[in-house]
Amino acid sequence: MIGSYFGYQSYQNYLIDQYEVKGIMISQSDAYIDFVSLANSGQKFVYIRASQGATYTDDDFSDNFQRSQGSGLQVGSYHIFSTQSSVHDQLKNFTKEVGSDYGTLPPMVVVRDDLSKKQIQQLSDFIYRLHHYYDTDVMVRSDYDTFKQLNPSIMHNVQYFSPDEDNKKANFIEVKKYRNINIDGSDILVNQVAFNGNKTGWQRYLLKNQDR
Repeated sequence: MIGSYFGYQSYQNYLIDQYEVKGIMISQSDAYIDFVSLANSGQKFVYIRASQGATYTDDDFSDNFQRSQGSGLQVGSYHIFSTQSSVHDQLKNFTKEVGSDYGTLPPMVVVRDDLSKKQIQQLSDFIYRLHHYYDTDVMVRSDYDTFKQLNPSIMHNVQYFSPDEDNKKANFIEVKKYRNINIDGSDILVNQVAFNGNKTGWQRYLLKNQDR
């Protein structure tokens, strides 16, 4: 049984390592991460939680964001969308926490709930306001049905982060919720995500986003 477990883990790691450009998503609930060491381990980017809803902010966002600078990683900030808070108040919460520098990757909105049609319109409104506030694309992590129902008028400014690794249309995908990776000799659990393309595509993606 032990041999079977480690054989399964090795196979899982093999499948994950087929992705040429990998990164992680983090929040204050994760372990302390040395971002230079993370980059040296082969990870290429990190999304850092900034806020949730209208009032909650991540205690470690500022520290994580500042320490990530100069690490060699591409960095993004994310907000967890709430169906219980106004779009205006959520935008204010996120932008106050993040400030003028959201990172080198598009700011991301994470949707955890199933949304009604009215709530999807509210999400579309939030994305529209976030896009105009920073004058950049906005990344959305949600199920594909929710993504497809976003207001068509905003879609040319929206990128997709899929929780389903089988979705080939996504810009980014979530590969494994809890994965052990080794950093400086220590194993830490991470939310392993990946760019949905090869290294050449990654460089093109970065150049395209820097030009916006």
